[in-house]
This record gives sequence, structure tokens and C-alpha cells, in this order.
Amino acid sequence: MIDTIKIYTMIDKKIYNTIKSKSTIKSSVDYATGEIHYNIIHAELVGSYDNSLNIRPDYGAKFGFKDKYVLSIEGSYHKIINGYNSHNGYCNLISIVNWLIKSVEHTYKVKLPGLQHWFLQRIDIAIVFDLGTNENVRKYINNLSLCNYPRRNIKHYQDESIYTSGTTTTLKIYNKLLEFRKHDMKKLFNFSFNIDNYLKEIDGFIRFECEIKKKTLEKIYNKKYIRVRNVKYSDLKNVWSDEFMKLLNFFDSDLTIVRKKEDVRNRLLTVYGKTKGNNLYSFYSSIMLDGIREVKNNTARRTFYRNIKLLKEANVDLSQKYKLTIENETINFNPFEWKEVS
Repeated sequence: MIDTIKIYTMIDKKIYNTIKSKSTIKSSVDYATGEIHYNIIHAELVGSYDNSLNIRPDYGAKFGFKDKYVLSIEGSYHKIINGYNSHNGYCNLISIVNWLIKSVEHTYKVKLPGLQHWFLQRIDIAIVFDLGTNENVRKYINNLSLCNYPRRNIKHYQDESIYTSGTTTTLKIYNKLLEFRKHDMKKLFNFSFNIDNYLKEIDGFIRFECEIKKKTLEKIYNKKYIRVRNVKYSDLKNVWSDEFMKLLNFFDSDLTIVRKKEDVRNRLLTVYGKTKGNNLYSFYSSIMLDGIREVKNNTARRTFYRNIKLLKEANVDLSQKYKLTIENETINFNPFEWKEVS
């Protein structure tokens, strides 16, 4: 599904002044000299469930349009419409942007440029998997404690989430139930929203979210300014897939990735020989059976990290990307079936 987006377009001075007059202006002032360091003009479009979109009239120089005015819109279409963004998502960017344009026009009584004049600066693609229970989600996230991404720091928040940010993308894997309780649930108490049923529905949901930034969009389309109408959802899904492959495989190699036990054993024997290969296969089997955290706690630190390094170099998949082993039971990933909403 498409979640948060940031789009912008050039506007004339009349529209700029109209929206600015209904906006909040935040300033930073040096009280010693009276000098204003910056002004931020900020408006909101409030949705049915008290979620809002950021609407900002600005000077075009920030976007590369000298002597022009620009209007940017940023936020989650799904939270505006549904009050949540866990499922029942929408994948049609053009329809989403058209809705946003019409909503801003209606709210501020202005006529904005048509779709062909809007550009994309950021877009988030997310897929939710159903692991059955919240406990399964916690254990799966714990199993990812050693995941890595080339030349990036990984932030691991216990059994709740994993986060890594770069100049091209930001990746998040998190427990959707816990995230909803922290950030969205309080907002919905004031509305006729069946929170108890919703909490039961998302119990076991894990969300894989990729924020695709302007630098990546420029690379995909080989252009500085990315028109909304030229963006293909298939291109965005490919970025999502490539980025999470990097995160969950966490190594680069010319060798084909191996996941099946027999393939792993053969790879290790081929790369490292009989004795060393068998020792590494025993280590690998312990991880698959007991989980990586348990093995880490019961192995000498130097031995543990040396073996992990050797497994990575042989391109053995440790991520358990498509399955979750809990107490000797294999739980398959079930991608949530999205239903597009009109």
C-alpha cells in the first residue's frame, strides 16, 4: 500500500497569500538583535478521525523554482480517511493525489494546478504480514537483532521495532499493534470507532515500511523533478523489495543466497571444507532451532561473531525472512490481502 506521501506544485501569489492567511507561522528569533532566523508557514487539512495533512505554502527557491511560489502537501491519506493505516490500503497514487488536490481546493476555496503539474518528493510503501499473534511478532523482531544494512546504523528497539535511515530510503519493521496503541488509539476514542474489534484484528500484524526519498526517485526516473503522473507503482514495489533484501540478507556476495538446510550444508562444506563446514552447519542449525538470541547468549562472544561472519560470507540466509520458528513450530508468513478502497 501507499502510505505517507509528499507532493508539491507551483502556485501563484494569490493562492500563496490565501493559504498563508489561514496558516500558522512559526518563527525563530534572536532576541538580542531582533533578527528572524526563519519562518515556517504551516496549515492543516483535518480528516474524519482527527488525523491531519501538512499543507505548506513556501518560496519556490527551496524546490529549485526561482522567483516562484510552491505549495507542498505531506501526510497519510489512509489515516485521514480511515483513522488507521494498517490495512485496507490504496495503491493508486494518481487517485490519492487527485483526492488531496480536491480536498485542499474545497477547504481553502482556491483553484490549484491540475495533476500534470504536481511533483513527488517522498512516498512510503508498506506491506503488512499476519504472523497470527502478537507474541509471534515480538519473537520474530527479536530474531532480527543481528540484521544489518551496508554502511548504515541499525536501531533495534527491543521486541517492538527495527529502524534504519539513509539519504535514499528509511526502513522500518515494527509491531503494528504496539505502534497503534502508542500513536493512534487515543485519537480514536472520541469517534464511533470500534477499537476493541480493531485491536483483535491487528493482533499478529508486522509491518515492513520503506520511505522512498527524492534521491531514489531521481535515480529511478533519471530526472530531477518527478511528476506524479509518471510514477509507476511497480517501480515503487521493486524499491521496497530491493531495500528489504539488503536489510534482511545483510551482506553482499557473488554467491547465490541459500536458505534450505541441505543447500546450506552443501554450501558450507564447499566453501570451508568438511571439518569447518560441519562445525558451522551445527552452529547454523542451533540458530534455526533455538533462535539467534539464545545462541548468542550461550556462545563465547568471539566465537559467535566469527561464525556469524563466516555464514554471511558464504551467503547463508540467517534472516528467516519467510518463516518464523517458535518453539520448534514453523509459522509461515501470510501477506495481508489488501482491499483497495474508493
